[in-house]
Amino acid sequence: MTKIVIISDTHGSYQPLLDIQTKEYDADYYFHLGDFCIPDYLISPFLAVKGNNDFSTEFPKKKDLIINGFKIHLEHGDNFEFLINKSKYIKKIDPDIFIYGHTHCFSVGTINDKTILINPGSLTQPRDDFLGSYVILTIDDNNKISVEKRHYPFDNNKRDS
Repeated sequence: MTKIVIISDTHGSYQPLLDIQTKEYDADYYFHLGDFCIPDYLISPFLAVKGNNDFSTEFPKKKDLIINGFKIHLEHGDNFEFLINKSKYIKKIDPDIFIYGHTHCFSVGTINDKTILINPGSLTQPRDDFLGSYVILTIDDNNKISVEKRHYPFDNNKRDS
């Protein structure tokens, strides 16, 4: 099984990154979808893309990965072409999984009858809940994908890792 932790929009808060790494210590990958607003060296071990508020960073705006045979696309979500026509934009990229942030609102769905669309919401500044959120994406040994929303600060209704 492959476990991927996905966060976004921490806007200068460093402690939550450490908390997530401690709580989700068994993850294979950690993704940050931008607007981290801290020095690049503090992002490790997160693989990150640049958000619209990350002014002095060397991280790319977009990143494509292949994990367990799935093409995964990461970006912040502030791309004009994406905002105007999500379906057309995603069809052009043709990922299996499209992961973005920017809205500070959690969402999961499917677009173009193919692509899983994931937004983890904001870890520290949610606009859709009182608690911040992040996502655990798992790909099991049969390549079945599951997406689980988790809360930060951590709630006691979810299993402890």
